[in-house]
Amino acid sequence: MRRGVTLVELVVVMAILGTLVGWAMPRVSAGMDWLAVDAAAQEVTTFYAVARFAALQRGTRVRVEFASDTLRAVFEGTRDSLFRVQAGPARHGVTFHASQRAIRIGSHGYGWGSANTTLVLRRGLVAESLTTSRLGRIKWWR
Repeated sequence: MRRGVTLVELVVVMAILGTLVGWAMPRVSAGMDWLAVDAAAQEVTTFYAVARFAALQRGTRVRVEFASDTLRAVFEGTRDSLFRVQAGPARHGVTFHASQRAIRIGSHGYGWGSANTTLVLRRGLVAESLTTSRLGRIKWWR
């Protein structure tokens, strides 16, 4: 009775495993990119919705500032008041482009001079677009 494996058997198994890993890695990488972009897009839309709700609740104008590393929401008035700061899409390894870096939301929740602002989140070959409306809503183009 023989115990163990031969060198040939070990090489064949390693070759098969290497082939399977090489075949699966691009799919896993694309899936990881999709998860990162999806998480970043959800965070941006949630941040925007919270800022819009705060404008409605407080009855004052809110400025939402977008950057790759930071999302900021500021109550506008005689003295601006920062009320929310959050890490931006860059923490997920996602690049971020906005057609306007700041969006204003009026006291009634309507967009204020920021209609059709486009926010693009991208990682690898995966990209998502978010667009604001003049009514103050944000649309996620999935």
